[in-house]
Amino acid sequence: MVLTTGSVPGPRNYDIRPGTTVLDAADALLRIDDLPTGPVLVLDPIGDAVGVGLAELLAERGRTTSLVTQDQVAGTKLAITGDLADANARLQRVGVHRELRSLLREVGDGRAVLEDCWTAEQRTVECAVVIHCGHRLPEESLYRQGTPRAGDCVAPRTVLEAVLEGRRTAVRVGSMPVITEAGPPAPARSGP
Repeated sequence: MVLTTGSVPGPRNYDIRPGTTVLDAADALLRIDDLPTGPVLVLDPIGDAVGVGLAELLAERGRTTSLVTQDQVAGTKLAITGDLADANARLQRVGVHRELRSLLREVGDGRAVLEDCWTAEQRTVECAVVIHCGHRLPEESLYRQGTPRAGDCVAPRTVLEAVLEGRRTAVRVGSMPVITEAGPPAPARSGP
C-alpha cells in the first residue's frame, strides 16, 4: 500500500467572520460556475500563476474581480517565465482590480479589510467570495510510521513531481521482500 492522500489548505492569517464564502483555489475551480453572486476577491500570497490565472478566468466570465497581493506587481514569480508584463496587461484588459502592497486582515459580511504593507493603513472592499491561492500542507491524518507515501501527502507541489515520486515509490515498494504467514519472506521480484 502506498499512501497518496493529497493535501489540505494551509493556515489563514486573517480573521474569517460569517457572511462571506472563503474557498481554496482548488475548491473554487471545482465550483467555478456555482460561486455565490457578487464581487470575488482572489488572495495571492505566493505571486505565481495560480492567483493571476484565477483572477483572469473569473473576470473573463464576467465576475467583478480583485486580486490582492503583498507585492508591488501582481504575479511577481511570473518574471521567471517571462510572462510578468503580459499577465498584468491581460489582467488590466479583462478589468481585474489589482490591490497591490496589500494584506488581507479580515473577511465577513460581504466585505474584506485590506491593510497596506508599508503604512498599515486599512481600507474595506466589497466581496462575496474570497479565493485563497496560498500554499497547501500535506494531508497526514492517515499516515502511520513506515507507510510508503508519495505525492501531495508528502509535500504539495506540481503534478509532474508527484507522479514522478509516485512511480519511484511504486518501484521501491515492488522490490521489497513479500512477507507471508507461511514462513520467511519470499525473494524480491526482479524485472518490470
